[in-house]
Amino acid sequence: MFAGSTAEGAALLRAAGALLRDRNLRGPDRLAADMIPWALRASALVKVPVIRRIMPWAIERRMPGSVWFELARTKYMDDVLRAELAAGTTQVVLLGAGFDTRAYRMPELTGANVFEVDHPVTAARKQARLRGRDIGHVRYVTIDFNREDLATRLAANGYDSTAKSVVIWSGVAPYLPAGAVSGTLRWMSTQAPDSCLVFDYVWQELVDGQVATRLARTLLKAVNRQGEPFRSGIPRGRTTEFLAEHGLAVQEDNGPDSFDPYVTRTDGSAVGPVWDFGGIVRCRVPQ
Repeated sequence: MFAGSTAEGAALLRAAGALLRDRNLRGPDRLAADMIPWALRASALVKVPVIRRIMPWAIERRMPGSVWFELARTKYMDDVLRAELAAGTTQVVLLGAGFDTRAYRMPELTGANVFEVDHPVTAARKQARLRGRDIGHVRYVTIDFNREDLATRLAANGYDSTAKSVVIWSGVAPYLPAGAVSGTLRWMSTQAPDSCLVFDYVWQELVDGQVATRLARTLLKAVNRQGEPFRSGIPRGRTTEFLAEHGLAVQEDNGPDSFDPYVTRTDGSAVGPVWDFGGIVRCRVPQ
């Protein structure tokens, strides 16, 4: 088994991407390997010199498309975050932060109000693995999503819902029931006008078992085996309508055809395959 949870799995993919030799292809998350615990499973090999260089290819052999999708997701969301901060946004929410390291590896976040929202157990594990690093600029907002209200927990930790925000929601929505996804989107729609949300999704058709590609079958088996199956998606081709129903306006809806700039080598050739049954959407609160 490569990783013990979806949060650790995403960190492993980012760590593998950061090990790629091609500088144009290489992922930006140099801290991701620190989020992987030493344990009796294959994921720990990403921390071992020499051996770790084979990890991107070993993972791709077992889970085709995963490393390349995570590269595209991480690089794209980093670009969105930089653009929003450059445009004057000063409040950042990492929703379902897991082992996201943006607050510690991106100098652009210096001076921003950063809120990392996650379950208390995950937050505690992350802070333990960050031991020795400066984490004073980050506000950790712990929440039991089944019992507590997101707006209330954020407000209790100094979040200003009237200030323009950028919300990163990476690798979370597909694992939530539809009602929880809708609730989060409705919360987002009540934030300050022109606030930005970027998140990834899978097609509802994948959740319903109607996508029969090899990549889809391999991924579904993996998430089911981990006990964290996909629970909701967006119908293919209906992202704009889906988000409009929740009070949000799509700015960019990126499918697999949009990922090439993020998975291209220095010589101009693209790696692949990339997961082709979902996308990454950037949407806004209407002004």
